[in-house]
Amino acid sequence: MPGSPAGGDAASGHVVVRRCTESDVAALEAGEPPGSGYARGAFARQKADAVDFLVAVVVDDGSVVGSAELTNDEPPELKNLGVDDAARGRGVGTALIRAAELIVDARILGAGVGQRALVVGVGLDNPRAAALYERLGYRRTGVQTSTTYGYVDAEGVTHTVTERDEELIKRW
Repeated sequence: MPGSPAGGDAASGHVVVRRCTESDVAALEAGEPPGSGYARGAFARQKADAVDFLVAVVVDDGSVVGSAELTNDEPPELKNLGVDDAARGRGVGTALIRAAELIVDARILGAGVGQRALVVGVGLDNPRAAALYERLGYRRTGVQTSTTYGYVDAEGVTHTVTERDEELIKRW
């Protein structure tokens, strides 16, 4: 994605969303629990052309305040959207979503109305995220999934959890 016009504001200034770079990975890893490996894995998926790994960067200081992955599936899916606690409620999540939509637009140039779509999975225990997506034109599909995965907590301990999500979709 070329320097995206999608942006928001964060605590210290304007935010720009763009594809993740190697230096962004180092910055993201600094905020991860030890052994997590999420940012490095997402960057590897981007290098393999499986996703666009997007980062929200504060223009004033270059700090990375959010990220998300946009798959190359049909329809594409926006996954693992995360915003730093200090930047929440400041438009960063919206900027990431809008940037993903612009990429979908670019992938399907000349498409007619309703031929573009973007899917998101939202945790059933996350009504705030669902409300954001709905405000941006996403509609609930009623399709629910369960995903079991492992994660590493702040103390470096690995846990296994099962998350229940509902799929939302936007067509334009």
